[in-house]
Amino acid sequence: MPFLLSLLLAIGTLGPQSAAPDESVTVRLLIPEEAGTTLESSGIAATAEIGGHHLGWTEIEVPINGTIEQTVEAISEALGQPVLVEQRYDLLGPTDEPNFADQWYHHNTGQTNGTTDADIDSPTAWNQALGGGVVVAVIDSGVDLTHPDLSTQIWANSGDPAGGGDGDGNGLVDDFRGWDFVNEDNNPSPVGSGASAAHGTEVAGVIAAASNGVGIVGVAPGSKVMALRACDSTGCWSLNAAEAIYYAADMGADVINLSFGGLGDEDPLIEDAIAHARSRNVVVVAAAGNERRNLDNLSPGQQFIPAGLPLSNIIAVGASDDRDSLAADFSNYGPETVDLAAPGVDVMSTGIVSIAPYVFVSGTSFSSPIVAGAAALLLSHDPGIGYQELIARLEGFADHPGGISGLTGHGRLNIGRSVTLRFIDTAGSVFVDPIDWLAERNISQGCNPPFNHRYCPQNPVSRGEMAVFLSRAFHLPTTSTNFFDDDEGRFYEGAANRLAAAGLTVGCGTRRYCGDDDIRRDEMAAMLARATHLPNSSQDFFVDDEGSVFESAINKIAAAGITLGCNPPTNNRYCPRDLVTRGQMAAFIKRAVE
Repeated sequence: MPFLLSLLLAIGTLGPQSAAPDESVTVRLLIPEEAGTTLESSGIAATAEIGGHHLGWTEIEVPINGTIEQTVEAISEALGQPVLVEQRYDLLGPTDEPNFADQWYHHNTGQTNGTTDADIDSPTAWNQALGGGVVVAVIDSGVDLTHPDLSTQIWANSGDPAGGGDGDGNGLVDDFRGWDFVNEDNNPSPVGSGASAAHGTEVAGVIAAASNGVGIVGVAPGSKVMALRACDSTGCWSLNAAEAIYYAADMGADVINLSFGGLGDEDPLIEDAIAHARSRNVVVVAAAGNERRNLDNLSPGQQFIPAGLPLSNIIAVGASDDRDSLAADFSNYGPETVDLAAPGVDVMSTGIVSIAPYVFVSGTSFSSPIVAGAAALLLSHDPGIGYQELIARLEGFADHPGGISGLTGHGRLNIGRSVTLRFIDTAGSVFVDPIDWLAERNISQGCNPPFNHRYCPQNPVSRGEMAVFLSRAFHLPTTSTNFFDDDEGRFYEGAANRLAAAGLTVGCGTRRYCGDDDIRRDEMAAMLARATHLPNSSQDFFVDDEGSVFESAINKIAAAGITLGCNPPTNNRYCPRDLVTRGQMAAFIKRAVE
């Protein structure tokens, strides 16, 4: 089936392998469609007929008798017709790109004589997300739209910034694959052949070079690049850059990369544009510069623009090398100003295809898009998170190698940890799996909004919080009935009424819910037993709940496996009046829902 080669990579070699006659060892064969009846009469026992008839062949599985070749030969003789061993192909993945080994920043095995694992752990993140559905704006010197690693990665819009037509009158939406704010046209391709012209293409490749069996792979190969040319061959004027930032935020970019900058006292155009992006929940990733300067110790009134602007949606990025040190000969630093380091030395990326299709580049200009691509991966894994949480997770799960200590605010990016771990304070908790399970289903989130990168698993749970968690977990319907007088305007008012309408709670007294009180283990048992409609249990599981009004509910949830008790490994006590922690709550609710 040669058409599969465009989607799949390596043929799984079957070759001459010896195997004892064993029906547990099988081979998948293709026999001619018309040979089915002959197979039945030949005495050959097919383990399974896999599929129907396709292209004149039928798929079967048969036990290997001797070697694969001997088995195939025997079946061919019995049928009087040749049969084929069906081949299996491996899916093409990001690590299969021809030049992946040169991209040490994804997965550093020491291939450049650097330090093993001085990288961002991209393959770990790729097991969870590739950036699909996320748009990253590259505001730079233009992007080569014809590059084989980028041509399929370019976002297409539906009109010019003023809302006019498609420019040439042919009505094709894909005429607008970005915008050129220097020449005011719909072609964001680079102009000229110098190093500056290639800069935007190099940045774009770091972010989103396709996983297509050609060249390299970007940090977020499933993302799209919004190509916006705002810089000419010598630099970027404020007005062009500001216009591009407004455009990107208004046209749906999720992340904006700015690999330009310089010292200044102020730039209201750029600052207002990035603040506008913040109002659209857009993260702006900016290069920290290449002057080997301490950005925390500038002259009075000076700042590095845009990376050093005092806006909460900016991530300022310095450059690290393959030995997990800050790039000593160029990267700016300063733990108050530079938020993260990311690889920025000998980064392989895409160049202008007619000049040098693949190049090695160095600078914070290429550290910044590594973080922008990481932001895209995290957004595709957890769509809808706010920019504060996005930044907190990128920074909170960073590595802290000694060569970067004290030079950036949060260490060196590790996107593998940022994607696979949700909260920075749950590592080692016995409740980490149910905590993540609830968070993935939006039943509970972090304990420090809007950042939400901490869960506080040992903190108690209030009755108000429990109302919200249970109403989400069991999809309780809304109600117009107001059951309680002490919850007016509180965040849990609707949830408390839904619990009461569903019969999960009667509150804590006459028309009172007591939402600020911390909930006890016995109260939670009652709510969960009612929510799950558990039957009575004749078994008495615990010795410390005798006479409790909630004893029956406690035995119900124990019989259902929702709780095991509070004193492992004995587990003959329930501790009914102990407060429920957030970690325990996650375990209880997950078991109850399942």
